[in-house]
Amino acid sequence: MKGASKSTFQIGTAHSSVGNVNWYGDYRPPISLDPLALADYPEETVIPNLCEPLLRVGPNYAMTPGLATATDYVDPTHLKLTIRSGVKFWDGTPMTATDVAYSLNRNLDPKVGSNYAANFQRVSSIVANNPTTVTITFKQPTTEFNAVLATLSGAVVEKAFTTKAGRAFGSPQKGVMCTGPFTYGSFDGTSKLVMNKNPNYWDSAHAAHASSFTFLYPADPSALANAFTSGKVDGGFNVPSGLLSTLKSSTTGQTYVGAAGSTPENVDLLIAKNTGTLSDVRVRQALSMVIDRAGIAKTIYNNTADPLYRLSGPGVWGYAKATFQAAYTPITDDLGAAKKLIAQAGAAGKSVTLGYPTGDAQSTQITTVIQQAGDSIGLRMKIQGLPNQQYGSLFADAKARTPFDAFLTKSYVELPEPLFQDSLLGGTGGDNNFSGYSNSTVDAALNKAWATTDPTARATLLITAEKELAKDLPAIPIVQPRSTVYLSNKLAGATLSFSFMASPWAAAVGGR
Repeated sequence: MKGASKSTFQIGTAHSSVGNVNWYGDYRPPISLDPLALADYPEETVIPNLCEPLLRVGPNYAMTPGLATATDYVDPTHLKLTIRSGVKFWDGTPMTATDVAYSLNRNLDPKVGSNYAANFQRVSSIVANNPTTVTITFKQPTTEFNAVLATLSGAVVEKAFTTKAGRAFGSPQKGVMCTGPFTYGSFDGTSKLVMNKNPNYWDSAHAAHASSFTFLYPADPSALANAFTSGKVDGGFNVPSGLLSTLKSSTTGQTYVGAAGSTPENVDLLIAKNTGTLSDVRVRQALSMVIDRAGIAKTIYNNTADPLYRLSGPGVWGYAKATFQAAYTPITDDLGAAKKLIAQAGAAGKSVTLGYPTGDAQSTQITTVIQQAGDSIGLRMKIQGLPNQQYGSLFADAKARTPFDAFLTKSYVELPEPLFQDSLLGGTGGDNNFSGYSNSTVDAALNKAWATTDPTARATLLITAEKELAKDLPAIPIVQPRSTVYLSNKLAGATLSFSFMASPWAAAVGGR
């Protein structure tokens, strides 16, 4: 494995064009290519290359103009977007402010069910004023909305195509219609998705080096290891830690590992409901006290993760890092104190059912460790693996969550902004706040943070929220993985940060 310094966010620079690139598409095939349908690794690895957000995110997370050339706050409740002229969708239709307003308004439509709806709770209207201007009006002062527009919630789709496609939009048969550096080619729905270079991409300086990208979804980890080492697969993000030892001997490519805090990603135990054994905060606190975070990071992740002590760890500190670090204290392992909490809650011998995705070996191992930790303090822990499709339904269907007290997940935000992470997991109505947790102190701090431009002042507000979240634990933080990328020796340009989840990263990949 090859390490990276804290300032390294990209693996070299491509200097030549290449033909097709085969890429590991992650642990399962995408369920939909609609940018708003499902926010998960397989979808967000592919979609930004097709349907690009209004603002572009670089490998170092810097935001620059994209489909929007400017975003200007007229006042704290009105944001004006200037839309780039001369951009065309793949079918040759010019992109206008009408398409942009339509795309953004889909986040407000409950029939669409956007995975980013929580970030639009403060929005009252989105209107196209003329062919090149869109105005977003907020219910409350909101000065930190640019980061929202740089995620897939800000991806632009063609209005006419999308409305005509209806429910088929994003399906393998229908695809999508967008402006990105790659066009939609084909998708068999199970093992292979192809996208082709857009010959008419609006930004020639960032045109794709590869003529096509083929995303592959191997059936098992051993198949992936063989695909990497044989050269059949040229690269991939989120390399399963169980393969790292095998890949050390590869002669066709290298595995690159980012520094601590190189992803805004959590491995969390999400509380699934407001009833059951884990509905008692003392039980959640007790379980958190006995989880061996350091052991999980070292053994299961092969030292490519770090213990996580808050819902917002170092990977999401995009600013005021010293302020956040000063408040970031380890969780002390304390078996005796944990048993006392279980006794106080009257929870000894009570059952706890945890869900996890069977298609991910890391999740299986982590859930087993948590099971052993719960057993050690007198809980009766049951773990239940779910096939990928059934596991995915836990995020969208409350009925699917009913049998579970909690389930393991890899939570993340696309950009290093703790306001997003705290809102996602602990804000009232947060998209991953499945227990219905609500805390007035948390909500007040988050609301003020949305309107605070000074980084240190915003960090101070968020720390107030995080202290409450660390006590109440609507989700139990476990570890924060580092960025891991496998790349063929023939290629360069892959990002070594989490920015690939929000940017057309594949365009930068080409010959060395």
